[in-house]
Amino acid sequence: MSLQEAQRELKELRMKLFNLRLQKQRGEVKNTRIFAQTRKDIARLLHHISQLEAEQ
Repeated sequence: MSLQEAQRELKELRMKLFNLRLQKQRGEVKNTRIFAQTRKDIARLLHHISQLEAEQ
């Protein structure tokens, strides 16, 4: 995965988390585990991005 692809994916995950928070406020979210999973995905991607930046 290239740096640009990783940054695009990070943006998408952050938007997903934002939308999940909005859905939670409206009472539409039944599985709250998805919040933790999305945050972990963001952390993994941030780590991957930092490794890609260190290689350059």
